[in-house]
Order: sequence, then C-alpha cells, then structure tokens
Amino acid sequence: MPEPDLELLTSLEQEGVPTIHNMILGDRVVSRLDYQVALAYATFLAKRLIELFGELDPSVVIGDFDGLHGGVALAVARRMKIPWFALHFGVLPSGMVCLCKDQSPAVREQVVTGSPSAAWAETLLKRFEHKSVRAPAYIAPRQLSLMGELRKLPARMIAVGRTMRRARLRDGWQFTEEATDYSVGAAVRNLLRARAAGKAISKVGTLDVPPDMPFVFFGLHMQPESTVDVWAPFFSNQMWVIELLSRAIPPSHKLLVKIHKSDVANYSQKQLGQMKSFPGVEIVRPFADSRAFVEAADLVVAIQGTLGLEAALLGIPVIMLGNSPITLFPSATRVGEISDLPKLIRSKLAESRPDRSKIIEAYVSYLSPFMPAGHNNWTVEPTTEEVDGYVNVFRNLKNFLTSRPIVAAQERSAGFRSG
Repeated sequence: MPEPDLELLTSLEQEGVPTIHNMILGDRVVSRLDYQVALAYATFLAKRLIELFGELDPSVVIGDFDGLHGGVALAVARRMKIPWFALHFGVLPSGMVCLCKDQSPAVREQVVTGSPSAAWAETLLKRFEHKSVRAPAYIAPRQLSLMGELRKLPARMIAVGRTMRRARLRDGWQFTEEATDYSVGAAVRNLLRARAAGKAISKVGTLDVPPDMPFVFFGLHMQPESTVDVWAPFFSNQMWVIELLSRAIPPSHKLLVKIHKSDVANYSQKQLGQMKSFPGVEIVRPFADSRAFVEAADLVVAIQGTLGLEAALLGIPVIMLGNSPITLFPSATRVGEISDLPKLIRSKLAESRPDRSKIIEAYVSYLSPFMPAGHNNWTVEPTTEEVDGYVNVFRNLKNFLTSRPIVAAQERSAGFRSG
C-alpha cells in the first residue's frame, strides 16, 4: 500500500467526477476506515488503474455507481480520455437498463435509436395507476428474531474463516465487505440494533395511514446507498434534509417522513426523537403503504428514487433534491438555491396538475434511453432472454461508439413489452 499521493488524487477531480472525499464517504467499507488509510487505498487504486488501462488500452470502461473503486475508475478513465459507462436499472417498469456516462442517473446516453411509442407508455401508466405494476423493493424482514440470527451464525463463521484465510494470502482484505459486514460480531450488532430500533419506533408513535390534513411527503433513503451517497452526496445528511424541509414548509402543512423499510435498524430512539422535534414533522411507519401517502400528498420531496417517479407519473407536484431524469416530468422540479426553497415549495403547492398527455410525453422521454435486459438483483440467476438483452445493450454501445446504431425503435419497443 503506497503512501497517500495527494497531488495525484487532486489531479483526478474534474467536472462530472465525484470528489475524492465524496468517493470515500460513499463507500460503505472505506468510510469506516482511518482517513489516511482511505487516502492510501485511493492512491493504490488510482496508480493500479492508470497502469492497467495503459496496458490494456480499452475502447470503453464499464463501471458502476458504488464505492471508491467505481469512482476512482471513472476519474482515471476520464483523465485518460477513455469512454466510461455504468448500467442504470429502471424500476417502472423493471427489467430495463440504460447507460450513464458518469455517476449520475441524469447523465444518460442515448445509445439506441428511436423512442418507445406513446401508446406503450400509456399502457404502462395505466398499469401503474391500477397498481398492477409496482416498483420492486428489497424488503428487510419485519422482525429479526434471535433464533433467526442464530441460524445465520454458522454461515457467518464460515465467511469469517474464509476472510481470515484470504487475509493471509493478500493485502487489503480490510477493504472488503467480508471484513466489516459478514462476521459474527456484525451479526450480533445488527440483531441488537434492530431490536432497539423496533422498540424505539413503537415508542415515538408513527402514522399507518395518511392523515386528514394537508401534508408534504418525504421518504428517507437507505444508507449507505449509491442513490444518495453518490448520486446526491450533498444531501446525504438526511437529518439535515428533514430540518431543511421543516424550516421551509408553511404551517398549513405537516411534513411526513417515511423511514425506509430496509433501513429500520439504523435509527435510534434519539434520532427519531430529533426528527419529531422539528416543526410540523410526523413519522410514517416503515411498513406503511407508501403509495397511499404519495397519492394523498400535496407535494412529494425526494432526494432520488422511486417516490419521486411515482408522484410524477400521477401528476403530483414533486421537488427533486438530486440531479435526476425525473425532472423530465411536468410536475417535477429540481431544487435551486437553498434559500429559495420556501418560495419553491409555495409555488409547487399552488401548482395545477398537468394534462395526462404531457405526462405520457414525458414518460416516453424518460424511457427513451432504456433497453430490455434484466433486474438489478444478482441473487437471482438471469434467464437466457435477459442475458441476450445484456448482449444487445453492449452491442448497441459498441455501435454507438463507432457511430453505427443498429436497433430500430419498433424492434426495441417490442422488446420492452416482452420484458
């Protein structure tokens, strides 16, 4: 592991590339390490990737949104003028993939010709309105029992043994999730934290159904998670976001804050109490139906994520805090100056609902870069059809880079429907 090379790391920062500090803070493992160790690891990755890309001379680099490794790879590729792309997975409907040319879901590249039809977009919208299609979610268990955690211990102990064996064979094992998240100690800590969080939520009081009064709805993100830590790093302090919103909304409205159902264990009674101490704030139970609150809200505020898209599809006013393609929809607006947020909230609350035709037109634009491929759940083996979809994605990327697009709009639309 080299000494931190601050000049090298600073030279990697440029427009469209996260800062090194955001890369560190957005990494679920490296963010827990000593700062100097994190800088040394970033230096190691940068030097190794410069060497590797120079040796391989790739035509394109396929990266991702997660972790220091992904961020440094983007920075090195950009510095060496190598095209870089990451797969971004759609949620409404799921099973679709587009390509982003930096670590933001708003910077999508149109590598395929044409657009899906308005008729198909309207069919999707009707299915969403009738709740026959919903966004997939990774749902944490409602209750984490002691017996359930004990059953996991043998597998965790095997993982610890495997990690220790690997540690003897290579340096840097402390930079892996195995070293921090898959140990017996981690299992016990998770159990204790989940039990404490369950008791805390029952004590502070939460809402199960939308209240009979005007409200603004905000959904917390699971953390650490690329959708907030990478896509919107300057809004990653979600407690600060709650305070910001509570200071900006008028007294005519409550601010309803929903805890992510997969992140329940990360909130203590003290944190929940702090949320409710802000003016007008109420907490929504983690397993309450989010759709019901979205439909009843006068305004939805989202950092990134599905809640904003759901509200935009329904024509409900939306404020997006992060840079997002959801702002293509007529009812969605990205926040500007923080000091102008109260004015923006008042204007959004007074806003008329858009025509359905405008929503469908925006939905077509939103779907336009996507191609049918697979789901972002790698615990499930992809089908042959999904593998063929990924082949098609990369074939189109190759032809995009050589300026020879090959897939017609009607062929792609048919693929959308089958997906």
